[in-house]
Amino acid sequence: MIGAVRSRTSRCVLVGALCALVVAMPACNRNKPLRRARTVEPTVTRDIPAPLRGTIGSIARLGGVSPTRASGVGFVVGLDGTGGLPVQEQIAAHLEREMALMGIGVTGKYKGTAIEGMSPRQLMSDRNTAVVIVEAALPPGVRAGDPFDVYVRALNATSLEGGTLWTTELRPGPPSTFGNRQARVIGEAQGTIFINPFAEPGSESDGVSRTVGRILEGGVVTDTVYIDVILDNPSHARARQIANAINSSFPRASGDREPTARGRDDQHVRVKLPYRYEGREYDFVELIRHLTLDQAYPEVYARRYAQTLVSQPRFASDMSWCLEALGERALPFLRDLYSHPESIPRLAALRAGANLGDARTAEHLLELAQRGPASVRPEATRLLGRVDGGPRIEQQLTELLAEDNLVVRVAAYEALAERAVDAQRRRILAAASGRSPGNRVRLSPASLDSLARLRLPDGTLQFVSRRLVDGKFLLDRAAAGEPLIYVTQQGEPRIVLFGEDDTLTGAMLVSVWSDRLLLQRGGMSGPIRVRYHDERTGRTVRHDVEPSLIELIEFMSHTPTPEDARPGLGLSYSEVVGALYEIQRQANVAGAFTTERDRLLAELLQSSEKEEITIRPETPEDETELVLLEGRLDDPKARLVGPDETTPRRTSLLVPLTAPAPTEGEPAEGASPEPDLPADTPVGRDE
Repeated sequence: MIGAVRSRTSRCVLVGALCALVVAMPACNRNKPLRRARTVEPTVTRDIPAPLRGTIGSIARLGGVSPTRASGVGFVVGLDGTGGLPVQEQIAAHLEREMALMGIGVTGKYKGTAIEGMSPRQLMSDRNTAVVIVEAALPPGVRAGDPFDVYVRALNATSLEGGTLWTTELRPGPPSTFGNRQARVIGEAQGTIFINPFAEPGSESDGVSRTVGRILEGGVVTDTVYIDVILDNPSHARARQIANAINSSFPRASGDREPTARGRDDQHVRVKLPYRYEGREYDFVELIRHLTLDQAYPEVYARRYAQTLVSQPRFASDMSWCLEALGERALPFLRDLYSHPESIPRLAALRAGANLGDARTAEHLLELAQRGPASVRPEATRLLGRVDGGPRIEQQLTELLAEDNLVVRVAAYEALAERAVDAQRRRILAAASGRSPGNRVRLSPASLDSLARLRLPDGTLQFVSRRLVDGKFLLDRAAAGEPLIYVTQQGEPRIVLFGEDDTLTGAMLVSVWSDRLLLQRGGMSGPIRVRYHDERTGRTVRHDVEPSLIELIEFMSHTPTPEDARPGLGLSYSEVVGALYEIQRQANVAGAFTTERDRLLAELLQSSEKEEITIRPETPEDETELVLLEGRLDDPKARLVGPDETTPRRTSLLVPLTAPAPTEGEPAEGASPEPDLPADTPVGRDE
């Protein structure tokens, strides 16, 4: 009986305790935060070919790898009465604010200058000024301090000839003056405007537009543009793995102030272009995309990539990048393919090996540069310049300077010029380190590079010498082969004279710009009489110049000053180029005259949203165009960029404005010169 009572009592106590617990639970839960339902992002799965699995590009996409469009509204001064036309009120108000910040209109601010006492509105309506749109296309990963070309387009002027752009801030995106002040400034632009070099100065009757131009290296990056690696599926572990793989393959070197890659969160890794890849931005992008995540066994991946290169040639370009991304540890597997009987694996291996500096590629690349297919020769020449093979490489490239093929000659010069700059860097560093400790000068990599590019001495192994002419452009000599004049229209302004002798021989009578510039010599030798009438100043200069093309170029470009009173015509770079073109055409002072295609406009067209941009003609006979450029390389009106092209080509597109007589095996005048390497050829770039 007692047991039964105890049992019932226990059950009552247990039931009561359970009831109390149930009643207490809601009260406890009220003190705890409710869990919200998590949104589960769908897993991104891409169909990646087996040979490319395990690369960064197989699990992530890259942002910031297309040209970044930067633009702004600027102000040009120094025109010859061709500006000051009415401009939209909104644009005028914007510039008025900008000028007010510069102190224009403030009493005494610019005392003694041409704009003393002028208000911003008065300055904008002056006939010697113009409002312009300034645009640029910045390559991926540009760093603060990097130079770039800018494109200038007039809004209220009939000509920009003689103009100078005031410092203009450039922001990402299309030109905007209002309501977009939040956008960060990524660059600044200023300098003398370079118009069509084949236009007649001061004339408006030759059909050439003077309302557009550019400033070669007139821009400077103010805010570094980073490359972003964006993971398909967020993962902190994968983001760290990507950052570690990039930093392992591209460690910090001279000129780099921070690691190449930094993880930002579980989906983004920020990548900064290493200093040594300046000018090779698109190469770096491809290397990141094809970099293997697993860095533990590079030889295993190198063997796999090399086998795929042979067994599946359609992946040759990708495998070339994958092997190059592995670095020097891939060289033993690449060397086995340098002599492969099939051209596609061979070319892909040589490209990767040359970019890694392997000296064993030299003999194979030289063979291709001399006797290879027409589409391969220029690229093989360019790659030969990257090989770390000592004086032997210089000798081989010098032989290519004398080639009959114009594109190969220019490619050999470009390669030798870069090697000459590298040698000059070493000389400057040796001279700086040889000083006493108290007199040593510390040079940043950027300063060292600038000094090395300004002057290249005569008599070096590279056969290329250089001087800065009146602070306006670089004058290079490539002392080999037949005479040739080559001029650049982007990057560093350069005039390059090919040939062993620049002496001007024979009788001469050249009339340039409606007789405003005359060059005359009656006999076979003796000085050249130069007469130049400057319509802007009304002065006429007469002077005898030594019969040397270099002396003539320096005389035409020199502007007399109290510090340097030597006689000169004070012509701009574009005017000197135009005069040289006429001198060559009329007096036949060199075998050919060639220039580059306009890559700046091509990049602007790629980065814009179907906006029409005026195309600057390449010769006086051309008309202004509003079309996308692509097609034949020798046609000045040809189009530059095909509909499927997404990155600029790596080698120069040459326009032979005048050509020498054809030799056996070469195309006749008017035929296309050697084109760049096709997009599907492994030695070239994926495009």
